[in-house]
Amino acid sequence: MWYEEYTDKHGQLKYRFYEKYKDPYTDKWRRVCVNMNKKGKQSQKEAQRRLNERIEAKIKDKTPNNIKTLTFHQLCDEWLDTYKKTSGAKQTTIVLRKCNIKFIKKYIPKDVLVKNINNVILQEFIDEAHKEVSHAYLTHNWSTVKNILNYAKNHYDINNIDFIDRVIIPKKAKSREEIKAKRENYLEKHEIDKLVENIYNSIDETDVKANKQNLLMTSYIVEFLALNGMRVGELLAIQPKNIDFKNKTLEIDGTIHWTKQGNGYGIKDTTKTESSYRTISLTSRSCDILKKAMLQNKKLAQWEPKYNDRGFIFTNIKGNPLNTVSINKIVQKSAKNVCIKKHISSHSMRHSHISMLSQLGVSLKAIMERVGHTDHNTTLKIYSHVTEQMDKDMMNKLEKISK
Repeated sequence: MWYEEYTDKHGQLKYRFYEKYKDPYTDKWRRVCVNMNKKGKQSQKEAQRRLNERIEAKIKDKTPNNIKTLTFHQLCDEWLDTYKKTSGAKQTTIVLRKCNIKFIKKYIPKDVLVKNINNVILQEFIDEAHKEVSHAYLTHNWSTVKNILNYAKNHYDINNIDFIDRVIIPKKAKSREEIKAKRENYLEKHEIDKLVENIYNSIDETDVKANKQNLLMTSYIVEFLALNGMRVGELLAIQPKNIDFKNKTLEIDGTIHWTKQGNGYGIKDTTKTESSYRTISLTSRSCDILKKAMLQNKKLAQWEPKYNDRGFIFTNIKGNPLNTVSINKIVQKSAKNVCIKKHISSHSMRHSHISMLSQLGVSLKAIMERVGHTDHNTTLKIYSHVTEQMDKDMMNKLEKISK
């Protein structure tokens, strides 16, 4: 032990006592210190006692130095960086995880330390977020929180994160309107025809070239989705190389990731899942729609200065894949025009396709393969709604016969 003299801010002479010790985890020499008012034998004895206590506490503390000051926000960023490097996730999934992190940080204070995180803090996060978002979205983000804490457990040897099991995610009771909207999230054939016709006729109501292009392509998109049951992202990612007009087949090998690339916006990414990668057969009408859209793009490439041919088919006036927000706005406006009271979007056309196949008596397995579903429950929910309606129609017919 040794000491050094120093003068405090009040001009008083004080003594700082030091002692060295070897860190058992690094074999490096470190030191601790205590401040005393005097340097006599009694003070030295007291200083030695305090120094020994500090050394013992340092040796017993197995918590890594970086976890002592690591905030939960920093841990989120660290986990995301590791996830990007090691998960093998596609770009769209990584963007989704970034959104999860941004959402989580919104509700957990930035100065909360990882070592102090507990079920109380996390329950407050859940309770506040629950007021603003759906149960499904909250559950999705909670899954990310658990992944982050498991990363901390494995990476920083945190012994116990069992407190996450004590956090409760409250459920929201669905209203009758919500249940009805979900059950009716598809259109009958005559409703689709009316919708497509209204969108197409709306082209003559605008003089803006960009709007004309959006309306034309949306009319093609709605009909094509209803005929083939693709996800809208898969449709927007179609390129000429995916089409075999001779054999009337379409290879679905990607989806659109909404990010900037060079002078354009929207790039082709891998499909949602491995089973989403598939080849489907096309009707003659589907082939006609693709040919019409490709011909329109050729005209734009020749006459429109803004158009940049990026190899996509269903595009806006600049050659970028048509934005899904624009598509849905047009669909919902036209649905209102033709008195369709259901709350629909471009995704409703996928449900409509499943509905039509169900009514034609196509097997559940064949439908799943065509639309790229891995979970039969997803298809079955739509399938069941349709068959339920078919049962009602059957009974109505039987009643007529019995009369």
